Amino acid sequence: MYLKNIIKFFFYKIVMVVSIALLPGACTYDSMDDTPDPDNCDTDNVMFSTDIMPVLQINCYNGCHNGSSPLSGFSLESYAAVKAKVDEGRLYGSVAHLPGFVPMPQGGGRLPQCDIDQIKAWIDAGAPNN
Repeated sequence: MYLKNIIKFFFYKIVMVVSIALLPGACTYDSMDDTPDPDNCDTDNVMFSTDIMPVLQINCYNGCHNGSSPLSGFSLESYAAVKAKVDEGRLYGSVAHLPGFVPMPQGGGRLPQCDIDQIKAWIDAGAPNN
């Protein structure tokens, strides 16, 4: 029984040492990562279907602005619904965390600056349904 406890003790020690040794490598980026580069943010020819809608799906849907009972009474599942918020001036103000607007996504961090810049560029281009 004593030998079994010693083996168990050393097994847990080895697992802990290996885990600690691997931890720093899990938190580093190399040149092949997909971290957005703010200097390479393409704001030319931003399209609703390929640039704006995916950002909204990832950040705004999660039980908030979609489905049969969306929060605040509005959904962002269609172009028409998103365009209505653009026309009201609420979409950009909220995602850019401008004063006087409810910052979105609510309870989450601010969107990456490139996403905000692309939303602004799309709105400035007339928010086309493209």
